[in-house]
Amino acid sequence: MSNNPPAHGVTTTEPELRLTDFRAQDLSAVHNYAADPLVCRYSTWGPNQLSDTQKFLADALIEQPHRRLRAIMLGDVLIGSASVWATDRNAKAGELGYTLNREYWGNGYATAAVGHLLRLGFEDLGLERISATCDARNAASIRVLEKSGFKLEERRTEDPENNKGRVETLVFGLHRT
Repeated sequence: MSNNPPAHGVTTTEPELRLTDFRAQDLSAVHNYAADPLVCRYSTWGPNQLSDTQKFLADALIEQPHRRLRAIMLGDVLIGSASVWATDRNAKAGELGYTLNREYWGNGYATAAVGHLLRLGFEDLGLERISATCDARNAASIRVLEKSGFKLEERRTEDPENNKGRVETLVFGLHRT
C-alpha cells in the first residue's frame, strides 16, 4: 500500500498498480483467474487445467525479458497478467494483451495496465505501432482499448487462432505520438 501523498496534499491508502516479473510462487494466483470460465470466455485459451497454468508460468519465467510478460500487481496481490511484444522489428510493430482476475473488473485496473504496457512498448521496445485484438462480444475490453487511445482498424470473421467459437475478432491499433 502506498501512503505517499498525491497531488494537492491528499493522503491515500489505495494500493499501487504495477507490472512486475512473475515468480514461481505465483502459480495459485495465476490459476485462480486462468481457470475461471468467465475470465477466459472471450479468449482463445482456457479455462486452464492446472497443467496449463503450470506451463504458462514456466514459459512466462523464460519469456519475460523478450515479451515484456508481466504480472499485474495491486499492492502485494497478483490480479492478472499483461504482455507487450514486437511482432515485426523492421516495421517497429507490436501487440499487447492482458487478463484480469474478475474480482478486480470494473475498477480501471485493466486500463491502467494497458497504460503501463504502452510505455513499455513505445519506450523500452521502441515500437511505433501497437495493436490489440479482442472478441467483438467483449464490450469491457473494447472500452479499455478505446479509453487507452486505440482505434478500431479491422474486423475479422475468421481467426486462425480461434479455438472457442469466436465469431468476430476486432483489431485495434495505436501509433506512437
